[in-house]
Amino acid sequence: MMVKMWRCIVCGYLHEGDEPPDLCPKCGAPKDKFELLDEEETGLMKDASLTKRKYEQIFDRLEEIREIAEEGIVLDLDEGCNKIFARVKEDIAAIHGMIEDELSGHAKYCIWVKAAQDGEMVPPETKEK
Repeated sequence: MMVKMWRCIVCGYLHEGDEPPDLCPKCGAPKDKFELLDEEETGLMKDASLTKRKYEQIFDRLEEIREIAEEGIVLDLDEGCNKIFARVKEDIAAIHGMIEDELSGHAKYCIWVKAAQDGEMVPPETKEK
């Protein structure tokens, strides 16, 4: 059985549990300002959360690699090594850009991500395809 997920219609805060909280911890709205999400939307929200965590892990590891490449550049061993270290930094910047583009695309086109990010409720009939 899937855990119930509730969304504050004032700010978009998401809560998991059998009942919504008495007060929204984000904006202070009362319990009656929460709506129960259906199973499909709950699944989408959980998937979005897992994906966001994966991106955060990738960013953290890429930052470690970027620092290693920077240290290699400072060593200034030879032209070949410097090119590799510089290329690593360029590739990391490109990957960061790809992830940011992907997340902004979800925020623009996916009602479930947009609502969770900015707390704005958009009626389903306005969802872009």
